[in-house]
Amino acid sequence: MSGRIRVCSRTVTAVAVIVTVAIAASTRRVRGADDDKMRVVFYGYVDRQARNATAVIEGSRLTKVMDLAFLRAGGEISPDGQRIAFDTCARADRGIRIAQLDGRDDRRVVALHHDEPCRALRWSRDATRLSYASVVDLQLHVVQLDTSVDTPLPAASWASWHSWSPAGDAIVYETGRGGSRRIDIIDLATSNPRSLVGAAQFGGCEVWAPDWSPAGDRIAFTSCDQKLYIVNTDGTGLRPVAASAYAPRWSVDGKSVLFISRGRLMRVPADGKGVQEVGRLPYHGGPFSVGPIQ
Repeated sequence: MSGRIRVCSRTVTAVAVIVTVAIAASTRRVRGADDDKMRVVFYGYVDRQARNATAVIEGSRLTKVMDLAFLRAGGEISPDGQRIAFDTCARADRGIRIAQLDGRDDRRVVALHHDEPCRALRWSRDATRLSYASVVDLQLHVVQLDTSVDTPLPAASWASWHSWSPAGDAIVYETGRGGSRRIDIIDLATSNPRSLVGAAQFGGCEVWAPDWSPAGDRIAFTSCDQKLYIVNTDGTGLRPVAASAYAPRWSVDGKSVLFISRGRLMRVPADGKGVQEVGRLPYHGGPFSVGPIQ
């Protein structure tokens, strides 16, 4: 594949309509914080069998661990903490579905190609849309939940892990092939991407797994040296805040970043002053999602 994809006017118009509608070093245990109580959905493997569960971050420990048998490879908590979006990861009836936290009220949103690997999903912050990166056309896709219209974003090619801006007007995503992955931001109204971080800052070291802060001013991501970084959305203020980090997610109030390190769920304040251990995940191996408890 050449990597040069023409953007048709119909796609740009569809995306613009969607956007217009949508915008309106030392380790210590965690002590009380504004975001001290959150819900986590995670997955891993036991005896080579996938296991999925939810838990509550409560004080200095994980509590209320509960298996989620209806999930195959984790799920994404909705912004209000009430629902989970997930890929069925099945050859038969393959698709994206939404259900309550306990699996009730399960409904199909859109079909997926059965040969695709399991897809990671992300909610827009207003909960009107979902997004995923397809390995069939190598593009980001935006799905409107009320109509199930699935719109590809050809300008966001070779995309993978990604995250929505709080305003719903842009998506930050990792892009590129092995050895040259970088992080870009695409403006959904214009379909114009711009580079955030990549070779200019990291040389041949790949960067990936971006997550947009709830305040909209910063983005967390990790690099090939396993460090966790935070950067302003205009590319300034780049700084490392933790080591040995995987799958970062901002806390619900944006005061800290959660991440996985050797099977443990960790948290670091946004200023990078001290990594905090939350607890050990009973299953680990894949990314997690985090949301509020209503």
